[in-house]
Amino acid sequence: MRELAFACFIKSLLRNMANFEFDSNSDSEWDDSWDTIWNERDWELYLKTERDEVRKYQKLYTRFVANTNRLDEVALYMGWDVQGESSGQEASEPIPDQPYTLHKHPLYIASKALHDWLTEKWTQHVSLSGDLLPATTALRVQNAIAQSDQYGLLAVTALDLGDYMLAIAYFKRGLVELNQLLALITELESLNVTPLDLYAKHAKIRIFDIREIWLRVTSDCRAAFAKRFEDE
Repeated sequence: MRELAFACFIKSLLRNMANFEFDSNSDSEWDDSWDTIWNERDWELYLKTERDEVRKYQKLYTRFVANTNRLDEVALYMGWDVQGESSGQEASEPIPDQPYTLHKHPLYIASKALHDWLTEKWTQHVSLSGDLLPATTALRVQNAIAQSDQYGLLAVTALDLGDYMLAIAYFKRGLVELNQLLALITELESLNVTPLDLYAKHAKIRIFDIREIWLRVTSDCRAAFAKRFEDE
C-alpha cells in the first residue's frame, strides 16, 4: 500500500522532531552538545559536506524514481531507517566531532533536494524553450518554487524548536505555493513545447512527493501536539 511506503521515512522525521522540547530547551543537552569552537574555514568545509547530502538524496531519488515506494527506499539508503532493517547498503557512520545543525534534518535534506531539482531543471528547460515561453510565466514558476522551498525550511526550523503548530502553519503556506506551481505547470503543457512538456512530466512527480511528505508530517505534528496536550 502507498500509505505504508512512508513508514520508515516518517518515523525518522518524528525522531528528529522529538530531539528538542519547545518548552524545555534551556534544560536540554543542546547547550552542552557543542563545546568546540570552529573558525570560518571549519564551517565552510562543513557546509560543503551538507551540500553533499542533498546531492546524495537527489541521486538516490533519480535511481528509485520509477519505484512507487521511492521515498521509503531513499530514506533507507540515506541511513534514516530507525527500525534497523537492512537496505542492502551500510549506512555511513556519523562523522565525529561535528555539531548538529538543520542541515542534518531528514526533512530539510529531502525537501531541499527536490526543490533544488525543480529549480535547476527549470533553468535548463527554459533556456531550451526560446521565445515560446512568456517571461512572466517563467518568473511566476520560479517564484512559486522559491516560496515553497522557503516555507519548507521554515517548517523544519519550527519542528526543531518543537513547535508543531507553527510547523503546520508553514506547511499550509508551502502547500498553497505547490498548488500554484501545479497550476502553472498545467498551463505550460497547453503551450505544446517539448522541453516544457518534459519538465512538467518529471516535475509533477517531485511536487506530489513534496506535498505528500508535508501532509504526512502535518498529520504527525497534530498527533504529537495532541499527545503533548494530554500529557500535560
